[in-house]
Amino acid sequence: MANPAHLRLFFEPERWDIWRQQNLDIMPDLSKADLSGGEIWTDALQYVDASGSTFHYMNLVGANFDGALLVGASLSTAILIEASFIEADLRGADLFAGMGSGVDMSAANLQGAFLVSVSMNDAKLCGADLRKATVRKATLERSDFRGANLAGIHASECAIYDANVADADLTGADFRWATLSRTNLLEARNGHDLMHLRLRGSSLRETNLRGALMRNMDLRNVFFEKADLRGADLRGADLTKAFFDHTMVADTLFDGALVDWDRVTRSHDLLTSNEGPDWDAWKTWEDEEEDDEL
Repeated sequence: MANPAHLRLFFEPERWDIWRQQNLDIMPDLSKADLSGGEIWTDALQYVDASGSTFHYMNLVGANFDGALLVGASLSTAILIEASFIEADLRGADLFAGMGSGVDMSAANLQGAFLVSVSMNDAKLCGADLRKATVRKATLERSDFRGANLAGIHASECAIYDANVADADLTGADFRWATLSRTNLLEARNGHDLMHLRLRGSSLRETNLRGALMRNMDLRNVFFEKADLRGADLRGADLTKAFFDHTMVADTLFDGALVDWDRVTRSHDLLTSNEGPDWDAWKTWEDEEEDDEL
């Protein structure tokens, strides 16, 4: 439980700052407290213990949570624009619908965190641990995931285009119906082997997939507009209702792949669909997945 004295200081920023400067060896204890009340609070929260605490709806623009313990904390719907969580421990934290454009979570531990519907464009997640985190329907455009661990992440229906995933671990990542356009998946730690990814319905517009290993993958409804598939291995893959538009396929292996060839024109090693993408397919995909699991 929170230290009552520390809790009182939290709502008095000037006293808090002075007290912290005089007690550098003390980790403030704000654990398991509802901190969402009051009209003013400190934003200097580096190295505090706020595990299990609540920050609902709070305006924490520019707040400093560097090195803080936020295990199981709830920051749902909080405004975290330009906030810093460098090396913070956010295991199992709830950031549902949080607004955090420009947030810095470099080297933060976000294992099992709940980031559904967050808006975190231009986020810094270099070296962050997002194993088995749930980030469905989140917006992470232009975010930096260099060296991050995204193994087993649940990122379906996300907008992650123009992201940097160099040296990131994407093992078993679920990107179904996500937008990964202009994100170079081949720069990830897994290299050209994409067979561990779940990409059904994803948008891979203008994405470099040259020489990618994608055998027997479920690539139904994938959007390949202006993607580079030259030399890719798609043998046995299911590309039913995949959409192609000026998609480069020189030396691509399609042996045994399910492709709607009657709906595709191939000219000068470019594939272009004769019909538009199936925009309504995403409406039923969750029901189909549930049926498969029964």
